[in-house]
Amino acid sequence: MAALDSKASGKMGVRAVIYYTTTTVLAVITGIIMVLIIHPGAGGKEKMHREGKIEEVHSADAFMDLVRNVFPPNLVEACFKQFKTNYGVRKVKPIIAQNGSVSSASVVSNFSQAKNLLLEVTEEVIPISGSVNAVNALGLVVFSMSFGLVIGNMKEDGVILRDFFDCLNEAIMQLVSVIMWYGVLSTL
Repeated sequence: MAALDSKASGKMGVRAVIYYTTTTVLAVITGIIMVLIIHPGAGGKEKMHREGKIEEVHSADAFMDLVRNVFPPNLVEACFKQFKTNYGVRKVKPIIAQNGSVSSASVVSNFSQAKNLLLEVTEEVIPISGSVNAVNALGLVVFSMSFGLVIGNMKEDGVILRDFFDCLNEAIMQLVSVIMWYGVLSTL
């Protein structure tokens, strides 16, 4: 990204987003058609023993997790942790202010019944911020692209850093090439 100018990378980025969106839509349509044709899970065992629990995930929380993962607060932590909303249970006991006396007995009994119902402890599910052990690839890619664009826009001031990353890239490519040749030779 640092080697490209901003106009070329902008055009390439738009093309990449269009390509990604098109292939995703085609994959979803293909998946829906295949589910309608094959009916996976039909005729399966109804009383099958299942291990673990199934977590209910709200779509708004899943979307916000995606947005939070785009901008990781710590790059080192993003290499092995990903943000994920967990759900906890909170016990709620409402507080009711005491009123003056009520003259009608039926209203008092209804009020006391309502008061007893409200004073019962209820539970509510609340979202809690958490993390899972997984690579936050989205955050790392967004940071790398942004960093590359900034280095590219620095002109002569960013040449040293760009040359460093080019050299680092070449060294990693040669290391991967040696590892792949070793893997090929060890299978013979």
